[in-house]
Amino acid sequence: MVKVGVRDAFAISVVISLMVTVMASMMAFFATGMAEDGIEPALRTGLVIGLASGAVVLMFALARVRDHAQKGQAREESRAAEVTALREEMYYLSDETDGVWDVEDRIRRERGVLTFDMHGLDAPMAAGATERLLGIRNSLKRVRLVTGRGQIMHEKSADPGIRPAVLQRLRIEAEAVDWQVLEKAGSITLRPMGIPPTNAQKARRFAIFVVPMCTVMGFTFRDLAGSTMEEQGLAFGVVAGVLLTALLSSYRDRSG
Repeated sequence: MVKVGVRDAFAISVVISLMVTVMASMMAFFATGMAEDGIEPALRTGLVIGLASGAVVLMFALARVRDHAQKGQAREESRAAEVTALREEMYYLSDETDGVWDVEDRIRRERGVLTFDMHGLDAPMAAGATERLLGIRNSLKRVRLVTGRGQIMHEKSADPGIRPAVLQRLRIEAEAVDWQVLEKAGSITLRPMGIPPTNAQKARRFAIFVVPMCTVMGFTFRDLAGSTMEEQGLAFGVVAGVLLTALLSSYRDRSG
């Protein structure tokens, strides 16, 4: 897994380096008035900027790979602990349904997401289970509740009362425990609201991304505006770059 990550990091850095080299060479060529004797200096400038960008991307990518490798074991242990905690909390449902609802089968991981399948429960049981689920929020991260569509589609459909009963509890209490409710057909995903970045983190992100973002946006809108409104297009692109960077700097960490 680590070898694959390192290979991908090098591949991404090469691609980014080539893209930046081409873009920087074109911008340098345009900046010199597109004179024939300016081709070679423009290519040289683009190559230097491209190599520098590729090196920066490679460093960040390798650091990310190393971080994932170090946290891999801890992440697996945390995921196993989540399944265990939820199963222990819901084990009583097996007794209440005389074994029809099997905790080992109904609480599992699907594509990495902790899944609580409520098929086999009735509405009061599902509502009570939701209350218990909210009570152990600190032991869980993202959870997917399989509730059915709220109507009988076939003989194996979940109790149609499950979905409204679960949603009623979640609308009252989910936000208080830092869960965002995402409704889908047949399921409800509880996603952490996320940890907002500190002012220092926002400032650091803004400082890193504002120059490249404004540069790209500025030149893009300048070209789109045409020769008669180049200055207005450039100004608009820079302002848009600043606003977009500010939004990106406010990204929340939703891993917790």
